[in-house]
Amino acid sequence: MGEYVMTIFWAALFVTALIVESQTAEMVAIWFLPGTLVSLILSLLGVPLWIQWIVFVVLSAILLVLAFKFFRRLILKNVGKAKTDTDLLIGKSARVEEEIVNSEMKGAVKIDGKVWSARMANASETAVPGEFVTVLRIEGVKLICARQK
Repeated sequence: MGEYVMTIFWAALFVTALIVESQTAEMVAIWFLPGTLVSLILSLLGVPLWIQWIVFVVLSAILLVLAFKFFRRLILKNVGKAKTDTDLLIGKSARVEEEIVNSEMKGAVKIDGKVWSARMANASETAVPGEFVTVLRIEGVKLICARQK
């Protein structure tokens, strides 16, 4: 019975990690599954306990580091590129509701049923109510617009 204690331990640790992983969406225990499985097999083959532990720790650490680097690269690749509903306004036509005069810091346009503060991309241009402009970009809560050609 004594020689199977570690086999039972590794099997129990594997099942526990599997249950924890299946009950969460955060991938907290998945890194330990391969390590426990390999250590379980080593235990069945009669490999010394210290080797089983080294294999478990090293394999789990390697998987954790590789996965961290992979997910970090995946996450950082999209930093600053998150699209929002307001991004859909870029390129659309908007109707001027209040005269746009950059020097006076005033102006508003209506687009998709909402009124937005607006400024002209070319500071020397103005736009009068009823005129249509194109949204070039968004700066803070202001739409930066240009005259339609």
